[in-house]
Order: sequence, then C-alpha cells, then structure tokens
Amino acid sequence: MRTAPAAPGSAAPGSAVASTALDTLTADPAKREVYRYDTYAREGLRAFAGMTALRRSHDVTFVVLKPDAVAGRRCELILRILREEGWVPAAATTVRFDPLLTRELWRYQFNAASAQRIDVVDHLLGSGPSLLVLLHDTRRPAWMPASVRLTAAKGSADPEAARHGDLRTRIGRINGLFNFVHTADDPADVIRELQLFSYRTGWDWCRDALSGTGSWDTGRPQAEDPAHALLDTVHAAIPAHDLDVTAALRRLSAGSGRWAALARAAGTPDRIGEWLAELRRGPVTDEAARWDVLTVVTQWIDCNEAGVAPILPTSSAAAWRAAAGGQPTAEQEAEPCRV
Repeated sequence: MRTAPAAPGSAAPGSAVASTALDTLTADPAKREVYRYDTYAREGLRAFAGMTALRRSHDVTFVVLKPDAVAGRRCELILRILREEGWVPAAATTVRFDPLLTRELWRYQFNAASAQRIDVVDHLLGSGPSLLVLLHDTRRPAWMPASVRLTAAKGSADPEAARHGDLRTRIGRINGLFNFVHTADDPADVIRELQLFSYRTGWDWCRDALSGTGSWDTGRPQAEDPAHALLDTVHAAIPAHDLDVTAALRRLSAGSGRWAALARAAGTPDRIGEWLAELRRGPVTDEAARWDVLTVVTQWIDCNEAGVAPILPTSSAAAWRAAAGGQPTAEQEAEPCRV
C-alpha cells in the first residue's frame, strides 16, 4: 500500500513534527530540519505546548552556571551583570551533569570537540552541581528572542575570540573550558535543552514562570531572587578556588600522591598527555587536589579538532535580523546588546 504524500505543514514520513513547527523558533534552516528528527526537541515542543509556554519562548532563556563558575565564585557577579543588562531570574534549580547529559546537550557540536577536551569535560562538569536559571528578558527588541540576545552578548568560549565588553570577558573567562556559563542559542534550543534538563529536574521548578501563572517580579532585589537563594547550596558543595594554574601547580607539587608526583615530574604544557592518561585511569578522588588538577589540564589542552566544524554551528543574531526584514530599523539599532 502506498502512503499518501504529506500535506503542506504536516509531519513528513520519518518525523512526527510538522514541517512548520520550528519556523518561529530558529532562523537556521538546517536546525529546523535536524530538530524535526530530534526526540528531545519533539518532546520539548510537546511539553511547552502542554504548559501553554510556546508563546513565551521568545521572552525567556536560561543560563547554566557551571561548576567552574561556582568554584571561582563568579555566580553572584554573573547574576548581577545579567540583571543589569535586562535578564531577570524567574526560576532556578540545581542540576548535575553526567556524561550522557553532556553529550546529548551538545550532540550537534561535540563532533568538533578534541580528544583532549573529551578526556577532561566529564571531570569538570561532573565535579559538582550547576545552577540552572530561567531568565526573563526585559529589554529584548521585538525582532530578537531573549536567547538570541544573550547568545550574542555572551561571547565565545575561546578567549582568543573574545570581544571587549562581552559577558564572558566581564566575568573573567580563563580558558576554553573555564568559561563559566552555558546558554541556549535560540528558542528551539531553549525548548530542546530544558527538556533534556527536565529528566533530572522535572518541570515544577519553572512551570509557573513558563506557563504564565506566575508573575515576573522584575522589581525584586537580587538578594531575594530564586537564583540567589541557591548560592549557599552550590557553594557548600564546591569549595572556592583561585583557578590559577601557577598556584595550582605549586600546591600540587608540595603535596603527596599521584598528582603531586605528576606535578613535579611533568609540570609543563608539553606533558599534558601524561596528565590526560592519568585522568583516563579514573576520576580525581583527592578532594584537595581536584580543582588544582582541573585548573592545570583545562589550561593546557586544545579544545577543538582543527578543521572540524560542528554539525550545527551557533545561531547568529544576523540571521534573525535578516528574517525580520534585512536591515534593522532605527528602533532595532537603538536596542543593542551591550554586554
């Protein structure tokens, strides 16, 4: 029996997601097609629809304050800068990464990760809780979703690609892995990635904010917002650290055990292979040495494979501007991303 061709805008064979379902959620045609076959995007669309949250998908985004932000005690600074630039916490929870979550969250970018980065990333992201914060954008232009504005303002994870005044520069990014924050590129990623996080966090922490049954309390002091209330929890789980490679090597060399011996015998970047081989043997079980080791290896590795592009690159604000009609209007130009 022959299958009748799909009607325009309906689901195509192999996908239960309508061809137009993502049209307003990403300006990237490749992502629109790929996400029609992505189970997390499909489930996320269903979850958002069930919460009547699709209508708010342009107004909200999220930020993940990773364990390096907690160890480096950057969280309060990050939240303050975000608030100053118009992103107000609407809900917050904690989440712990594991290897599967990491690979599925970055499924379409991890193909470009170097083998060295793969050796290190689970030890970093799995070193303690991250702070997941839903943000309401109080300043977004009508043509630019909250997630796109934050992506444009955040800046590259790579310090060599830093822009003066971008968020990661203002909070003192250190290297390609100690870059402190993760955000979603566009509304399609907000939906897909919150779905991935929901397998660990559920939806209750942000349901009211997404559905509109809760109110945006934009006048609430930072000390009373839902993200600030969790800082003591994450700080108690991850000790403060200076994230300074010279100091980390000095402390390790003065200690005892396998990492101390490695710091004394192989304390230069050209010996990174020996450090990674030691990491592959198992996690850093010496709590006193953990962040010193992470500081050293994140500083010395190459993060990306030369010549390998991600399957889906970072979405650009320029694509949204083009979708809004090409050149920005005077009103659009008057609302820049200052961060």
